Amino acid sequence: MTNFPEITRSFQELSGLAPEFFMDIRTDDDLARATAFLYTFDFEVKGEEPHPLDPLAELLTQRITAYEARRFPVPDADGPDMLAFLLQQRPLTQQALAAATGIPQSTISDLLRRRRAFTADHARKLGAFFQVNPGMFL
Repeated sequence: MTNFPEITRSFQELSGLAPEFFMDIRTDDDLARATAFLYTFDFEVKGEEPHPLDPLAELLTQRITAYEARRFPVPDADGPDMLAFLLQQRPLTQQALAAATGIPQSTISDLLRRRRAFTADHARKLGAFFQVNPGMFL
């Protein structure tokens, strides 16, 4: 039988010792505090896998992720946008990408300009080269 009074006492004690595990994240300051706590937790328990407090750290991670998704939404990106972003991040020319993937430079240009649709073969080659999910291009 579950001992709810004991659970309540233990929860109150734990939340007093480490309130960050249970905090709501409503502001950027809350986010900074929660993130700093999570980094500290990770540093303190490194090498102890699994750690008994991992489920609480996971719940905090989920709240951090949910806040970041609301606060910093990422716009939807299609294949051409994704390819342009990845080229910009390297930085990589269309010619260099063509040489590395076997996709003709003119085809890469057409893909970026939305004159041509990505094929499964393009997605597979680009995914392998950039080490991303090929579905990002389709």
